[in-house]
Amino acid sequence: MNFKSDKTNETKNDSKIKGTLSKNKYILLITSLSYFLCGFSVSVISIALKHIGMDFEISAVAQSWIATIFFLSIAIFSLPFGKIAGKFGLKKMFYLGLIVLSIASFGASISNSVEVLIGFRALQGLGIAILNVSTLAILTESMPIGERGKGIGIITSVAYIGLIASEVIGGFLTHNFGWRSVFLVVIPFLILTAIITYLKVPNEWKFMKGDKFDYVGALIFAIAISLIIYGLTVIHTLTGAILIVISIILFALFGIWELKVKDPMYPVKILKNREFTFASIAAILCSFATFAILYIVTYHLQIIKELPTDYTGLITMLLPISMAVSTVIAGRLSDKFNPRLIASSGLGIILIALVILSILDKNTTLFVIIIAIILQGIGYGMFISPNTNIVVSALPSKLSSIASATVSTTRVIGESLSLSMKTLIFAIIMGSLAIAPENSLSLILSSQIVTILASIVCVFAILFSLIGINSNDKVNSKK
Repeated sequence: MNFKSDKTNETKNDSKIKGTLSKNKYILLITSLSYFLCGFSVSVISIALKHIGMDFEISAVAQSWIATIFFLSIAIFSLPFGKIAGKFGLKKMFYLGLIVLSIASFGASISNSVEVLIGFRALQGLGIAILNVSTLAILTESMPIGERGKGIGIITSVAYIGLIASEVIGGFLTHNFGWRSVFLVVIPFLILTAIITYLKVPNEWKFMKGDKFDYVGALIFAIAISLIIYGLTVIHTLTGAILIVISIILFALFGIWELKVKDPMYPVKILKNREFTFASIAAILCSFATFAILYIVTYHLQIIKELPTDYTGLITMLLPISMAVSTVIAGRLSDKFNPRLIASSGLGIILIALVILSILDKNTTLFVIIIAIILQGIGYGMFISPNTNIVVSALPSKLSSIASATVSTTRVIGESLSLSMKTLIFAIIMGSLAIAPENSLSLILSSQIVTILASIVCVFAILFSLIGINSNDKVNSKK
């Protein structure tokens, strides 16, 4: 496949077939609603989990599976639905995602056992995976390349607003109406999004009509991603190590199979596109470096500083707030300037925040911690929109759903790696010690090591992000 030729033709015809952002206001509305509801659904479980555990009288392990199965489902289904969306239509898959998430949310709200709830949480993950893929692809295909960054920045910011809203609205609903209400509240808005789409978005986008679906590749990938994500959660055990080795072998087999099959689920040849591949690696490393840090900060505030939960929540909320603000600005800038430079600058700011957090101890002031949190949020927001713009604009239009699926999958993989690093270091340093004030010295040492390792990972993220920085002034510049 000649990516350069396809992209050049796409650029020439772009202004003819796609309207401006202002002319696609309903596209922006439905994609923003979708990302808001996805962000809300992802985060709100953290508010309700304690109450769910008390209601069902379940162990901490069972509680963790309520959250883990959700992310595992997203990881399993994102790439397959990248292919399915391109074959059957982005808008059809958008509808399907809204329907699945509505059914799953209702089912979760009426669950009478933890097993049923875990099942519906898996179904929620499927709905989120479909929406993540179709939402970003619809936006990408509706906006001219010169305004994609702006659009991506807006919907990404709205997703972070969903995270913020989940803390406020989720806490209010749980306190006044019980944990089941946090699942019900999204359903009217999912229905509203479907109605607006039906009335105001007549377009459909299909790119792979004649392709057959690669069931074998999808199965190999599902097993491989399941084993590696579960293996990473128990990486400090022999079982975890064995599962990770098996998953690596399966990923190798997946790559070989995809190269041989006529209509692959994931066309691995696109990895020859350096712009796409290095931006995707940078995304994995960024999530790897940052995701576990919120846990570190929360531990420090609650255990070392002995702050109440509500006060801790207000401080950590500064992270998504700063992300929401910076990602809009960075998205706009990525349309006008070299997006690699903006993304790399964001990673540089993250590195500064990580270095500050790596020296946390009992004497670190609250002001310093707040500054570090805000810097990390600003840096992540500056990275994510331009880098996503690079990924989705690096491939020809007919692979937009594949690019969108890659964005979703790389994020989940990076987050899983981040949590596994935290789990491994805490297991080595603290062992069976409880995360409690009496073990503060071990907790501080564990947190410092995790943050130092995250800083090293961030350096590598910067290097991958910088590759090719002098090749183009803007993501839509073509030779």
